[in-house]
Amino acid sequence: MQQGKLSGRGAGLNLFQTKYRAWGVLAVVMILSLSQTACGLFSKPAPAPLSEQRVLKKKVVMTGFAVNVPAQVQDLDDVAQGLPRELLSRLERSGNFLVRQSKDLLSYDLKQEAPSAKLVKQVAAENDAQFVISGEIRNAGVRSDKKYFGLWESRSRHIEIELVIYDGVTGAFLQRHHLYRPAEDDSKIGRDIPFGSVAFYATNYGKAIDAVLEESVGWIRKDLSSFPMIAKIVQVNGKRLALDVGVSSNLVVEDMGLVVSDFDELPVIGMSSLQARPLTYGTPQASMGRIKIQQTQLQLAVGELEGEAVVGAVKVKVGDYVRFDGAKP
Repeated sequence: MQQGKLSGRGAGLNLFQTKYRAWGVLAVVMILSLSQTACGLFSKPAPAPLSEQRVLKKKVVMTGFAVNVPAQVQDLDDVAQGLPRELLSRLERSGNFLVRQSKDLLSYDLKQEAPSAKLVKQVAAENDAQFVISGEIRNAGVRSDKKYFGLWESRSRHIEIELVIYDGVTGAFLQRHHLYRPAEDDSKIGRDIPFGSVAFYATNYGKAIDAVLEESVGWIRKDLSSFPMIAKIVQVNGKRLALDVGVSSNLVVEDMGLVVSDFDELPVIGMSSLQARPLTYGTPQASMGRIKIQQTQLQLAVGELEGEAVVGAVKVKVGDYVRFDGAKP
């Protein structure tokens, strides 16, 4: 009996020690987790990226796509607006652009005739964009290939689009791309499947459209990479200038830009220019010096003009532009 009692006490002691060790381990884990939380609460935020690592986002507007043969896209849901919408979504995800969409066509009719420079500039001004992109779905039909002396026929549906890129400041044509992709078969998608949805891209024709969209994004990024971001001056107060770009465009304090001005007033919608502008409007006729950014908000920045704000008969005014070539301080 004595041994039984001792054995019971020893078992109880071992159980107590085991529980004590478990609570000790739990306490250590809680202390470590609390210390990590405290470090997270009181740690300094990561430093802002350097100028060389930042990409200044350029404003792009994409108009609706003209459809050359409407009967070919009867099985596609809202393709005229869906295609540019998907393109803009991918451009936005690239981190290089601020995007806008215009439902209007950049043409006076469905034939998608080349728009005038005045119309391009108006579309850019109305949508607050530096570049304008228009497009056309040229062909979305089925192609038939005869094989083995006409004894075998393979049918595949294809997507053929045309992209045109314009400079919204000058209205000038920049680049044109003609893109084509065939699908694996000639099957239709169905208007019950939303354009750009997961179910849409799971179809064979959706995969072909997806490939065209990816190629389009690659060309647009390549074509616009060499252009600097341009901001419009929206307020002038002596040497202090307010711009229509800000944090959303990755602009930061101490960025430097070049102020450019023309010799006559910019045309405003509903008003006429005081003087006749040259056809190639937008070519800087006067450099007003450099501006240093002092304050930034989401879509607004304020900077101070270095040097004199008047050069001869030219004055910095609302509607002039600031070029950010690399934005290095």
